[in-house]
Amino acid sequence: MLINNAALPHHSHASLASNDDTFSASSPLFSRLSMLSKRPRWLLFTAEATLPTIPELVAFGIDASKVVKIKASLSMTEKDIILKAISAKNASAIVSSDNFSCEDKASLILKAKEVGCEIFFMDQSIRQTLIRNLH
Repeated sequence: MLINNAALPHHSHASLASNDDTFSASSPLFSRLSMLSKRPRWLLFTAEATLPTIPELVAFGIDASKVVKIKASLSMTEKDIILKAISAKNASAIVSSDNFSCEDKASLILKAKEVGCEIFFMDQSIRQTLIRNLH
């Protein structure tokens, strides 16, 4: 399941992308990332999130020059990396794995929202779908 910054059950404006359309050019995720790539800030993908190739980003209307893949860290967790990225205030969006509790997701979403950033959580089944569709 892919969840954006407003998609936790206790939020009134939840938005879930279904597995069938998540990685199509008309996908809500890629439509939103396309819009966010027009901003002067970065679209960050954590090491645990699957990154589309440059031709696919272009096909989705995403400015590939705004996309950054964050390297995995030997000393920081994915959550720590996300918090550091949020505190830098230079990302329009962060795409990460879905390996967080509901409480952690809610906390990350709130912190990101405070600095004008959106977070998308990508689970293993979505990652496998993307890998199958891209390669």
